[in-house]
Amino acid sequence: MSARTLGPLLVAALVAAIGVGFGAPVRSDDLPALPGPAPRVRAAAHDPATENARCEACHTDEAGEWRGSLHQEAWTDPVFQKAYAIEPVAFCRGCHAPESDPGAAPTEAAQGVGVGCTTCHVQGDSIVGPRTLAASDDHHAVRGDERLSTQQACASCHQFDFPRSKGQPMQDTVSEHAGSTMSAVGCRDCHMPLVDGADGARRRSHDFSVISNPRLLEQAVAVEAARDGAMALSLELSAGRVGHAFPTGDMFRRLEVRAEALDAEGKVVMTAPVVHLARKFRDIPASDGSLEIRRVEIADTRVPPPGKGSRTVSVRFPASTDRLSVRWVVAYQRMDHAMAASFDVEQARDEIVVARGLIPPLALKPQSKEKP
Repeated sequence: MSARTLGPLLVAALVAAIGVGFGAPVRSDDLPALPGPAPRVRAAAHDPATENARCEACHTDEAGEWRGSLHQEAWTDPVFQKAYAIEPVAFCRGCHAPESDPGAAPTEAAQGVGVGCTTCHVQGDSIVGPRTLAASDDHHAVRGDERLSTQQACASCHQFDFPRSKGQPMQDTVSEHAGSTMSAVGCRDCHMPLVDGADGARRRSHDFSVISNPRLLEQAVAVEAARDGAMALSLELSAGRVGHAFPTGDMFRRLEVRAEALDAEGKVVMTAPVVHLARKFRDIPASDGSLEIRRVEIADTRVPPPGKGSRTVSVRFPASTDRLSVRWVVAYQRMDHAMAASFDVEQARDEIVVARGLIPPLALKPQSKEKP
């Protein structure tokens, strides 16, 4: 197969393309485009499903992880589809169906591929990866671009402003990471960890797991809880193994902090009002006198990125809990309860508990009897 052919082995050198071994990185003024929203530079005859299938045929490990991932289901995800039905705009199509022209509804092929192999590894007429690989009888050439090993490869779809509110981040993940003490750790170190392939070689995982990986979410936050007087519980939440605020990404994600008091038999006898940690927004008229509405962030109570402090939460009970055990939970939720109901999401099953604990009753001193 020739080095210039995007044929049956379209991404047959993906081991190199994902940054494990082979060759030196290429840095020049003539770098290929980075992954990002549509429109992509594609040949007129480009068919996303066909081209992506050529990658999958040789890279079965990566393909098996990618199928069913958040990237592959970027367009078909039921929650996204519910949101898109409310606001079907090109702004959304660019990232969720990058293999199609955002000026129109995505093709069926582009819908099925979502963010595919070709989205990141085929730019123009080049197959790209972090390292250069010369063509041989077994594989095609890979054009090296070390930026694919960095957060630059993720930025275009994970850092952007509201379309009508420039300077107001709709998703701020890359900026959060850049300002944290984890900025030297790349996105792929958590979201594309090194794994053993079927052939025993080390390679980067391509399942891009988040909500499908509860352990990853549990590691993102550390919680210390203690009584704060007779009627309150204080929880300090700080960043764990995470490189950004928690939660990050979609603007509706939040943490729900719950606490309940239990008697000696474990029966719930008292519940504290829940506390939510999230970004909060307000729609305001544009300052230029037009009829445009701008969305601005008015509060952010999430767990800050590493190096940016912690978040203290106080939950209060209606009465003393001194003689009761207190059970607390921190749950990751993709949206609030009203939105979940409208999107047919069962919140109790969809949420992920990332931390929990039980504080025993206070050891009260026995009351002394009065002398007669």
